[in-house]
Amino acid sequence: MTTKKIALFIDADNISARFGKQIIDALENRGEIFIRRIYGNWEKFSLHGWNDCILNFSLRAMQQPDFVAGKNATDMSLTIDAMDVLHDGKAEIFALASNDSDFTPLAIRLREGGMNVIGLGNAQVANSFRAACNDFINLDVTEKIMPVEEPLKVEKKSPSVKKISPQLSLFDEENIIAPKPKTSKVVPIINQSQSAPKNPLQTFHDILRETARIRGDENGFVLLNCAGQNIHDRKLDLKVSGHSKLSKFISAFPNLYEVKGNGPNISYRCR
Repeated sequence: MTTKKIALFIDADNISARFGKQIIDALENRGEIFIRRIYGNWEKFSLHGWNDCILNFSLRAMQQPDFVAGKNATDMSLTIDAMDVLHDGKAEIFALASNDSDFTPLAIRLREGGMNVIGLGNAQVANSFRAACNDFINLDVTEKIMPVEEPLKVEKKSPSVKKISPQLSLFDEENIIAPKPKTSKVVPIINQSQSAPKNPLQTFHDILRETARIRGDENGFVLLNCAGQNIHDRKLDLKVSGHSKLSKFISAFPNLYEVKGNGPNISYRCR
């Protein structure tokens, strides 16, 4: 069987370097990764964690400077290159590693071009991007390839050699060897924390922590705009928290967040 040709495009601005090996391992089980490109502004200190992955997995680092402060142009550069590869006609599978929902139109266009599209990201990625891909790999869950199990071999024992333990000898032998009756299916009780509606404030705190965990630099700082984008992608209204801006929200919890910078360059980290 011919090995499928895979073109991999990684959005380094929206995927943590700690998933680098997991991305490669997951795709190598599906074919040959003949194109391996990773996009970002490599002058940023927050992306230096990708250096080892670039060397160890032969990734081609594509430099894309930020033309405007606080806004990157990685998405457009990646999209243009992906379309060029599509028209070359050599790739059979496109793999897009990102948590950015802006790649949804690209995934749709690649599928319209007859390509099989694999998305790779975290559980927080927008449903629109998931749905646009033929397959989606959740990087929060380590993939395990389970071997095909052989049918169980039932050994037949002669009645003359059947042994009964001393403890079971108190019971009727007929009850011992009888098959265990099937129990009725029990519907699991839903945990109270799952059934109860989540506190809106806790939802925003969870998003802030998750964003800092995935995209934080070496010192744990991440642009506040990144968390704001995640909140926007989930179609959440910050006003339910009692604050009109995310900067005012985190300022209300000085014991939870440390803030630096101002304007579009505000960064935070969790205490």
